This record gives sequence, structure tokens and C-alpha cells, in this order.
Amino acid sequence: MARKKGGIMSREIKYRAWIKKGCESKIGEVTSINLDEGYINYIVCNEQNEIEIIGLAYLDEYILLQYTGLKDKNSKEIYEGDILRYSFPYDRRLRHISPVSYLETQASFGVIDFYGNNIPLYNIPANNYFEVVGNIYENPELLELLEEKNG
Repeated sequence: MARKKGGIMSREIKYRAWIKKGCESKIGEVTSINLDEGYINYIVCNEQNEIEIIGLAYLDEYILLQYTGLKDKNSKEIYEGDILRYSFPYDRRLRHISPVSYLETQASFGVIDFYGNNIPLYNIPANNYFEVVGNIYENPELLELLEEKNG
């Protein structure tokens, strides 16, 4: 969340990227962005959080995913493109799975519920109702389940 420093509101701005290089694609943490040359530097870590790859990707080889500034109930950072499982405090029977995207009409990150409503993440009262269960790039089968459920 935003922290107040010397009267100025600031928040942590960071990105990860879906790297589409070669025959293997991965999610990597963006360490720097070169806007003039159009490339990013990134690292990819394994399950033990050990660095697996240090690389560079050009504009057509990656998709940037911005950090929302929020964490899920397990303290995992929530990024654009993550797939969240969530329920509502007023009715625990209402459970949804939805990808996080930037909602232009709300000028914030959010999800689209079962009924097609845009719900900004700031409108859901507490982060302890969110759980990151995957992302749209590495877990497309979760989106297929969502479409079957909604279809």
C-alpha cells in the first residue's frame, strides 16, 4: 500500500514480465527497463528462490505485468495477469476465479466477477479474501475452467 514520506504519497512500483524467448516461456522479475533501447533486464528464480536465469529481452519478447501494490491472504504479491480466487465477506458461498487486469473505467487494478461486473481491488474490503492461484500465461487451464463455469 501507499506509504507517506515527507508529505508525499508513494508506493512500490515494480514489474515482472512474461518472457517469450526461444522455445520456453517464463515469468521473470524485471530488474531494469531501458526505454530508449526498448529492452528489459530480468531474473527468473526456481521454486527454492535461487536464480535460474539472468537475461535481457527486447520489446517483442516480453509482456510487462505491473505490481498492484496488494498482497493476497498468503502475503504473495498480486500482479496484473495473476488469477485470483476470492470470496466475499457478506456471503462466503460466492466464490470467484478471475484474472487481475487494469480497469480503464476505474483507473485501478481489478477483477471481473461472475456477472461481468468490474470490481476494483480496492472495493473488496480486505486482502484476506484474495488468493493467487496462478497467472494467465502459465496457467491458461484456469481460464478455461472459468469460461466453462461462466458459459
